[in-house]
Amino acid sequence: MAIDLERVVTYPTNSDDWIKTILIGGALTLFAFLLVPAFLVYGYVLRVLRAGIEGREEPPVFDDWGALLKEGVVAFVIVLVYQLIPLLVMAVTVGGSVAAIATGSEAGAGVGIVGLLGGLALSTLLALVFGYVALIGLANYAHVGTFGSAFDLDVIRPVATDGAYAIPWLYGVGVLIAAAVVAGVLGVVPIVGAIAGVFVTFYGQVAAAWVWGTGFGDATGLDDAAADPAPDVDHGAV
Repeated sequence: MAIDLERVVTYPTNSDDWIKTILIGGALTLFAFLLVPAFLVYGYVLRVLRAGIEGREEPPVFDDWGALLKEGVVAFVIVLVYQLIPLLVMAVTVGGSVAAIATGSEAGAGVGIVGLLGGLALSTLLALVFGYVALIGLANYAHVGTFGSAFDLDVIRPVATDGAYAIPWLYGVGVLIAAAVVAGVLGVVPIVGAIAGVFVTFYGQVAAAWVWGTGFGDATGLDDAAADPAPDVDHGAV
């Protein structure tokens, strides 16, 4: 599947209000530690996924804040459910390793260090795998609008193994990495650079979410269906 990288990277600018959107999203990301702003960002990213699925070239705007918050909370819970296993593996392996190191014996320290490194590696790998699948679940939730659709294996299984989704997923990850590098460079400048980096990161998230949505649409054939009239879907349903 051919991907137009320039089209992906410039997607967030395909609106007259794109600067306002990035400013709002970046500001919310800055205050994500307050949780509610984080949920709003989750809700917006979900809208971007939906835009990609439906083949819309213009990014959504921040409006209908109540619905945005509701969908953001649901999206957060979906991601949390998918990450439960990696988190449990980390808790068990890291906890056991720390306990072994705390015995004070050389053998315990050796076993603990090996277990700690192995546990971190395993939990990181699981987080990546489950994160890959979680995005498919989020995309299906964005399309169908019900909580259960995020765990519909009949949809998730074929999409996860389809190159039409996997390749755009890789492009999205690449965009996020590039945004992180730029943010890191900007972060060299105290305070102002770090703040600017947050806005760059949000920009990258928007571009990545859109290409992930288009990949999901391609893998499921929804991109073709988007051209035909269809009944409205209540995306606020849970």
